[in-house]
Amino acid sequence: MSQPRRVCVTGATGFLGRRLVSRLLNEPELQVRCLLRATSDAESLLRGLPLEQQQRIEILRGELHDAAFLAEALVDCEVVYHGAAALGGSASTLFLNTVIPTRQLLTASAEAGVSRFVLVSSLGVYGTRELRRWQQVDESAPLDPQPELRDPYTFSKVRQELVAREMCAQLGLPLVVVRPGVIYGEGRSLLTSRVGLQVGPLLVRMGGRHPLPYTYVENCAEGLKLAGLVPGVDGETFNLVDDDPVTGHQLVRFLRRQGQRIRSVWVPGFCIQPLSWLYSTYAKWTEGQLPPVITPYRSAAIWKPLRYCNSYAKHKLNWVQPISTEQALERTIVG
Repeated sequence: MSQPRRVCVTGATGFLGRRLVSRLLNEPELQVRCLLRATSDAESLLRGLPLEQQQRIEILRGELHDAAFLAEALVDCEVVYHGAAALGGSASTLFLNTVIPTRQLLTASAEAGVSRFVLVSSLGVYGTRELRRWQQVDESAPLDPQPELRDPYTFSKVRQELVAREMCAQLGLPLVVVRPGVIYGEGRSLLTSRVGLQVGPLLVRMGGRHPLPYTYVENCAEGLKLAGLVPGVDGETFNLVDDDPVTGHQLVRFLRRQGQRIRSVWVPGFCIQPLSWLYSTYAKWTEGQLPPVITPYRSAAIWKPLRYCNSYAKHKLNWVQPISTEQALERTIVG
C-alpha cells in the first residue's frame, strides 16, 4: 500500500481555510496537516466531517514565526497552502503579521524539501488604476506600483507576493500564486467595498454597472486545492473569480427581493473621480478631520469598470466552477 501524501495548510480555521481543508479531504490519498495558533478553534475543522476524514487531519499548534515549530511541522509535507494573513490593522501591523511570517514559512518550507508552495494572494494586488475602463484583467497585468496609496491590506498583500517570488527564486522553492477575488459565502455580507461605502445605515453605491470580481468560497477552495495538486503548474499565477459575475445594481436588487431593507444613494460612474477629488481636497483642507476613505487613487483602483478573467485557471488547472453564481447567492442569504 502506497504512503499517503501529506499537505500542510495555514489559516485552516479561517473562512476560506475551512473549505479548503474539507475539499482536500475529499481526495482519499491525502493527509492534511493544519498549523493552528493556540487560540484557534480546531473543532470547527472537524465538525460535520465523517470519521474517516477526521482521522486524516493532523493539528499542530504553534506560531509561524517560530522556526523550531515550523521545522517540526513541515516534516514530510509535499505541498504547503499558505492562507494565514492578517485582515485588518495599520500597515505596520499587517506587515508584521503577514509578510514576516511568510518569510519564516518560505525558509522552513525550502529546508524541509517541500515540493510546492501555494500562496493565497488577492486580486487587489493589481495596479488597476493604470488600466483602461472595461479592460480585461488577466494574470499578466502589473502589480499596483503604489499600494500604500490604496489601503494597508493591499500594501501587505503586494509586499507578501514580492517577498514570496524573490525568496522562492533564491531558495529554489516551487511557487504557485492564487489571486482570489472578493470571497463571499455564508456568514459574510454581500455588500463589500467593491459595491460602495457603508455610511451608518446608508449604502453609497459607487457606479454599479460594472461586474463585481466575486468568488463563492466553495468555488475558490476548489481552485485553490487544484493549484497545489495539478502537476506542471510550478511558477504559475491564477486568478480565481466566478463566471457570470453580478453588478452592484443587480446585487442590491437581489437582496431587496430577499426582503432586506437597504437604504442607498447612487453615485454614477462618471461622478466618482470628481467626487473623490473634492473629498480628498476637503480632507486636506481640514487637516485630516475626514478619514481618507475616498481618494482619486483608491477610487480608480476599486470602482473602475473592469473585466476579470478566469480562463487561465480553467485551462491549466481544469477548474470548473462547482456552484453557480445563482446558487451561491441563495446559499449566502439562507446561511
